[in-house]
Amino acid sequence: MKIFKHKAFTIVWTILRVWLGYKWLTAGVQKLTDPAWVGSEAGTAIQGFFQGTIARSTGQYATVPGWYAGFIERVAMPLSKVFTYLIPVGETFVGISLILGALTILGLLCGALMNFNYLLAGSGGVNIIMYTVAIILLAAGAAAYYIGLDKVLIFPILRRYFKFIPEKPEKTGLNR
Repeated sequence: MKIFKHKAFTIVWTILRVWLGYKWLTAGVQKLTDPAWVGSEAGTAIQGFFQGTIARSTGQYATVPGWYAGFIERVAMPLSKVFTYLIPVGETFVGISLILGALTILGLLCGALMNFNYLLAGSGGVNIIMYTVAIILLAAGAAAYYIGLDKVLIFPILRRYFKFIPEKPEKTGLNR
């Protein structure tokens, strides 16, 4: 796994991180400007998505696990007014986080969690690619946000409160 952390790969990880952030940001903004998500018809889109998820859990070629359909039916649908705002705001914040490289690990984890839920709901397509990229960037560790705000904002703050974080980074592929 040392190759993931090598200095030469930081530009690759940065490009992937910004691409992933762009995908999240555009998805979130599109939902924030859609009345079926957060406008006068708020909840319409998410209800349709939830109903489609439940429908894909039955039949000979079910693509949604039964337990997940039960979760959607018993937990998510009654809270659809919350999810209809939470999802687009979450997608937008994940996108901003990844584009700026600020709170990158949190953004990657939240994005991967959302992608995983979309995959469980039977939505394939780009979600598979986005989930895979998020996992790769998490494996890359600090190399994924070496070029970003985390390096200049987050680590000085963490060092102030957590004395065990060294001032100078250890010898890794990032500082060779």
